[in-house]
Amino acid sequence: MIEIKIPTSAAVLLLKEKMILEMEALQKAKLIPNNKELHDLSGEQMVNLIETAAFDLIFSLPAEIYVDDSNIAEIISKSIRSFAATYGIEELKSYSLEEATKLVIPIRKLFRTFGEKEMFSKN
Repeated sequence: MIEIKIPTSAAVLLLKEKMILEMEALQKAKLIPNNKELHDLSGEQMVNLIETAAFDLIFSLPAEIYVDDSNIAEIISKSIRSFAATYGIEELKSYSLEEATKLVIPIRKLFRTFGEKEMFSKN
């Protein structure tokens, strides 16, 4: 098992920065009005935005982090709950480890499948 050691506060900062980038992309695509800020989003919009940001952050990590067993889902769930507490987002205050794991599983499957195909193609 790979254990990632990162302070929750640092993970929250990374998450918030990624959320800002995601929101700018949504605004550029005209899916969210340009005059809205993070705190203006509805609970459902915030959940979608934070999960997209978390998914993108996970995807940007080295493949070993999610192909092998790691504590990435735990870090994600803690950082989302911490973000929710800091910014008063009720819909995310009880974000569970299971919900965070659901973000990691598709990436894990993709890279395990890709890795297997790559290994077999070299044989």
